[in-house]
Amino acid sequence: MSCIDQLNDDVKISLFSSVYLKNYFLWIGSGFSYNFGFGSWEAVLEKISEKIEYPLELDVKSPLKAAELLCSYSKQEKGFDEIKFNSLVAESLLDLKKDNVEPDWVRRFRAFSPNMIVTTNWDNQLEAIYDDLVNVVVRKDKAPQVSNTGKNLFKIHGDVGRPSSIVVTQSQYFSFQREDTYLNRKIYTLFSEASPIFLGYSLTDPNIGFLYDEVYAHLGEEKPPAFMVVHPTVEDKVLEESKLLFKDKNIHIIKAEIGEFLEDLSNEFREYKKSGKRFFAEHANIETRLKEIVGLIIGKKTISQDDVLKRFNNRDSRQQAVKAFVEILFNQLLYIEFGGKLLAPENRMSYREIDQIVNSIISMVNEDGYPDQVVRESFYESVMKLCAKSDGVWDFYSAKQPFYNILRISPGVESSVYSERISHIIEVLRWSGKDKLGKCWDTWDVFCKQIDWVSDSDIEGILTEMEKEDKSFYRSSDREWLTKLKECKNINADQKARIDSVIEI
Repeated sequence: MSCIDQLNDDVKISLFSSVYLKNYFLWIGSGFSYNFGFGSWEAVLEKISEKIEYPLELDVKSPLKAAELLCSYSKQEKGFDEIKFNSLVAESLLDLKKDNVEPDWVRRFRAFSPNMIVTTNWDNQLEAIYDDLVNVVVRKDKAPQVSNTGKNLFKIHGDVGRPSSIVVTQSQYFSFQREDTYLNRKIYTLFSEASPIFLGYSLTDPNIGFLYDEVYAHLGEEKPPAFMVVHPTVEDKVLEESKLLFKDKNIHIIKAEIGEFLEDLSNEFREYKKSGKRFFAEHANIETRLKEIVGLIIGKKTISQDDVLKRFNNRDSRQQAVKAFVEILFNQLLYIEFGGKLLAPENRMSYREIDQIVNSIISMVNEDGYPDQVVRESFYESVMKLCAKSDGVWDFYSAKQPFYNILRISPGVESSVYSERISHIIEVLRWSGKDKLGKCWDTWDVFCKQIDWVSDSDIEGILTEMEKEDKSFYRSSDREWLTKLKECKNINADQKARIDSVIEI
């Protein structure tokens, strides 16, 4: 059973949606570093107690109070100031570190990490995980800088290398709560806008409460959901009490080890990415407009350029709509989510419906181009799959529309479908012809009317194929369509001469 199944379906979708839209940040506690050989907070306090020879019994189950007592004793009896005590804290933390300890989930964690990571830990384990290629902001930084492109690590309770920044005692913690610093404001903003995923925290950890309660008091249910992964050793009573306390605060608990959580999330997230739920979460802001266009297509209406552009009337909305429509072509099951039907046995839209979606995409691409190369290539692959590899492509009654769409896409030589498309065009043209028994006149008519859609790189690919050393490749029936190809506006004189040479052979 996946640990993600501890969440109900709606909360699962919230988690997957946050991860997919990169609208989450990590909040890392001391239990995380424990996996790398660092001691627990309690162990650090006991180590300090030994070093300063604290005479009383120390209750490490109340760590803030215990640290406060140790700090007071060191000041009164050992002549320490606060910075020297914090230096002792840092020293004790590093003394307890075990060498060569690393869990097997580091690579998965690194891949899962978003651009914003918050930690109450003082150690440098996260910096090591990111190979020091992370922008670090530490409490009390005078001029903090945040990277807009790389990862940012916010060390809100300080860093071992800067003892004055460390928060460990009860009075330091209360002082930290009252600070009006850049970091506190940044954390507030993160809580307000994104979902935190807590890793390595005990449900009784005092670090969790203050800022989160502060944000919740201001935002209430408008705040994004939070997810807290707690170790399986948590006591049942503590777990149930925490669930009761957190239920009204939109905080959801998952009982699992960190590695287990990362693995289960990865597996389930893979399925989510293919789903309609992910699609509609990603395109929620244009969902109504997408449904309007698809509704017209289902209603057998012809989609004009104006139908598309009046609904997606700026570059940003058009680029997003292109991405959405390309995904519908690529994943035909999404069409069912809109109320459409797929044809058996191939489970695809009709050629008329495919044509209307392709037409919608091209209308917007002609305005602004593709959002990126991945979407462009996915579009080409989808058209080839639907319009070159399905049964109706070679049916005299249905061949016209798929060939029309094959001609009007223009993958360059760098595309994975370039050679495949060229070979398909040659096959269809050999199957086509004018006034000849057994030839498909509809595909011939498309070729003649849309011959200027054939690009110079298409012509080059066709000629390269026809000029292969195996002379049996050429057939006498190729003369008709090759001669017609010479009328294309994109052909050059050299290519015309090469066509004549092929025909002569």
